[in-house]
Amino acid sequence: MSIIEIDPKTCTKCGICAAECPRRIITMPEGSLPQAAASEEASCNACGHCVAVCPKGSLSHRDSPLETSPKIDKGLKVTPEQVEQLLKGRRSARVFRDRPVSREIITRLIEAARYAPTGHNLQEVEWLVIDNKKELDRIEELGIEWLQWVIKNLPQVATASNMEEKLERQKLKHDAFLRGAPVLIVAHANKNSLASLAGIDSANALSYLELAANSLGLGTCWAGYVYIMANTFPPVQKALALPEDHAAYGCMMLGYNRFRYYRIPCRKVPRITWR
Repeated sequence: MSIIEIDPKTCTKCGICAAECPRRIITMPEGSLPQAAASEEASCNACGHCVAVCPKGSLSHRDSPLETSPKIDKGLKVTPEQVEQLLKGRRSARVFRDRPVSREIITRLIEAARYAPTGHNLQEVEWLVIDNKKELDRIEELGIEWLQWVIKNLPQVATASNMEEKLERQKLKHDAFLRGAPVLIVAHANKNSLASLAGIDSANALSYLELAANSLGLGTCWAGYVYIMANTFPPVQKALALPEDHAAYGCMMLGYNRFRYYRIPCRKVPRITWR
């Protein structure tokens, strides 16, 4: 059975699906309906372009059925100005309200994030969500142990990063690793499967997530120190308890901003080389 099904009653034989197919699996024999050669089906990466691009909704793919591929609502199209404000107005939040984020909202964010591009359409990014205060506090406590370990064993790194000062602030809870965020999200993937792409895919997904969060009135901040500990410090690795063959490729704090932002701050003028 072919990986694509064509409705002969609505297909106009326009050939757009064949022209759009990235792997050139779909062909248009003269005067015939679109078809996918059985010998080429193994090359399909199930991107869904053929389903998305058909203007008549005449094509369904085995891995992207027409009934589970909703139409794009033209009424929800955003203007360039709205997109620019969303992108430029995003801030890294480091002061959060003492207010939980519902799992329904977090799931909605991850649902949006899973549409971020992935290399070869592998879609291998998985998610760990920690919204339990005791577990979050435990990561903060382990952060103190990590700082002490770095100061003792990597003094040059500690000095360059002012870690002794950070340790004192951490002990006083003046500079917490998670800034009081009620949620920590960890994007992880199999470290043995195209690992060079997993980091990029995870970063793309988390970037989608933080923009979606912004639209829902939530703040985010990349948890860089937690990311380092998740990949180098066994006590934190044990606390996160990711699958044995997985690595953390990005960590993000999530919560409701305590403050509202009213302006877009300046950024450096872009350095562009035209050829």
